[in-house]
Amino acid sequence: MAEDQRGHLPRRALLIGAGSLAVLAAAGAAARTVVGSREADGGQSPQPPETSARHSSPQPAASARLSPVARMRSARPFTVAHRGGSADWPEGSQYAYQQAVRTGVDALEMSVGRTSDGVWFGCHDRTLDRSSGTNGFVIAEHTWREVQQHTISPPARYPDQPNRPYWRLDEFIESYKSSHALWIDPKAAEPELYPELLALMARHVRQPKEVFVAKSMAQNTAWAQLSGAHRIQSWGFYFSSDLDEDPQLLARTQKPWTMFGLDWDAPAQQWRDLSATGRPLVAHVLSQRAQRQVALDHGAQGLMIAGVTEVLG
Repeated sequence: MAEDQRGHLPRRALLIGAGSLAVLAAAGAAARTVVGSREADGGQSPQPPETSARHSSPQPAASARLSPVARMRSARPFTVAHRGGSADWPEGSQYAYQQAVRTGVDALEMSVGRTSDGVWFGCHDRTLDRSSGTNGFVIAEHTWREVQQHTISPPARYPDQPNRPYWRLDEFIESYKSSHALWIDPKAAEPELYPELLALMARHVRQPKEVFVAKSMAQNTAWAQLSGAHRIQSWGFYFSSDLDEDPQLLARTQKPWTMFGLDWDAPAQQWRDLSATGRPLVAHVLSQRAQRQVALDHGAQGLMIAGVTEVLG
């Protein structure tokens, strides 16, 4: 599995997920105060994919009054733009999210990192090496101003697209908090920073549970437990290979998550095992339209999509 799809959890997150939330106890109390007070295939395209607004049938008035998370959950299937459409545009950029929104997706996913001066922004990895071609540029060791000296490379299938700037999480939230469910993945951030992340999220919305979904690999139960304490829904995703290697993984990690994810092409038995939990299932990560039907045939109620223009075009 390629690194840019699979991701890596800090060792401390895995240790916490395995049993103890002691690292988060003191900081978690502070976060509760803040939140509670607010209640890949190759090839080139002749032109970079620009999306045009899609027109769907008018929503009933009742649906229009739903919160972003409730609206998302009412769609069948609901669709989530993975890093804004990581197979179509520079991942995590403002431009990517703008294009994904024009296709009519129900939710937007952002993997975030934190700079040394406390700025959270869209970035999947511990470094900018993959997304910007740097060499050993560790996000946590650099300021936001230093990050801004670099830009995000386009996806491999559209190499002629221009690079795009990195985008701050607070600006992302302000842009879409009223219109879309926002899936937030702390990725390489250390678990002791999770309460700070939750506090930032709460500062921008009155009811975090109505806007956000906490996302991570299913092993990272710390993120699910902390966000769940504030009634924020969560999505823990599994890889088929991990379930093969560890037959007890699902039983050990399933409790705190409200939704599950699984590879769109995972074996049918694994889909049946997750379905038996009674929780909504989201297939990941789709890049081609044919994969959509495979996922739906497995029983997926939601789709995590990297190739937005391909899957929804």
